[in-house]
Amino acid sequence: MAIKKNDFSSVKKKFSTSAKYKPQRFFDLGPDFLDAVGLPGPAIGHLNMFLGHSDTGKTTALVKCAVDAQKKGILPVFIITEQKWSFEHAKLMGFECEEVVDKETGELDWDGFYIFNNNFSYIEQITDYINELLDAQEKGELDYSLLFLWDSVGSVPCKMTFEGKGGKMHNAGVLADKIGMGINQRISGTRKSESKYENTLVIINQPWVQMAENPFSQPKIKSKGGEAIWLNSSLVFLFGNQKEAGTTKITATKDKRSVKFAIRSKVSVLKNHISGLGYDDGKIIVTPHGFLAGKDSTEEKNNIEKYKKEYADYWKDIIGTDGDFDLKEEKEEDN
Repeated sequence: MAIKKNDFSSVKKKFSTSAKYKPQRFFDLGPDFLDAVGLPGPAIGHLNMFLGHSDTGKTTALVKCAVDAQKKGILPVFIITEQKWSFEHAKLMGFECEEVVDKETGELDWDGFYIFNNNFSYIEQITDYINELLDAQEKGELDYSLLFLWDSVGSVPCKMTFEGKGGKMHNAGVLADKIGMGINQRISGTRKSESKYENTLVIINQPWVQMAENPFSQPKIKSKGGEAIWLNSSLVFLFGNQKEAGTTKITATKDKRSVKFAIRSKVSVLKNHISGLGYDDGKIIVTPHGFLAGKDSTEEKNNIEKYKKEYADYWKDIIGTDGDFDLKEEKEEDN
């Protein structure tokens, strides 16, 4: 005699939950970034990583995220641990902020629709700060979706290492516990349809290079602080090459006066757990104002000429002429 099976719909109703998420959105870093990598920018509601060697375009991408967040009504929260931040440069790229005078001290400061904190000595202070803001949001004290912008992982140790008792493994362990098992869950949880807010974490990560394991393999770029950020990131953008920066410096020259004009860099999608899409051969020009597309020499030349005309007043102040200057390239730094 055949055994009667339970009705599957009743079983599913008992043990399954409904997965309803908000439509996937991205921060818009501009059409030239989209042209280079095939994605608008970091994914909203996820942990995202910008990985790459120094001076390859990561901070420019970070600022462009903040610019678009302001346009979307999402509150940018800057967590600055590398101490290289410049509001003047951010404003040049379209970030809305104004210089103000402190009424008590008379010192100059900056104000605008953002939160800024650079007073951190170790990782736990940062993760506690993020959780404090998320708690305030849940209590209704902070009625905005939040974009956390951390520049950068690898620039501060964990508390034990800060006190001289730990090392690299302790730093990695703290990031795994605090980010992987805590903050990432709180961030990604806001993608559920019933959540009032949708929060995002974008991290610039300092790299190290794992040397080739054998003569037939290649060196691989790795993020400082272990694998926790990598494993929990939905999107990872690689700026420059894996082994070294691989950038070309472009300088503006007029009457023997020379200033930095732009950097030619590479950008690619190293990891995409959202759609699986993204280019791995993108080229981009990084200027003081943002990105220019440069898949080939013709596109690059046309975009640079348009950029020179659009920002003629800026370059006139810098180099003393409104677009009438030569561009020279230094030999590519790395391969």
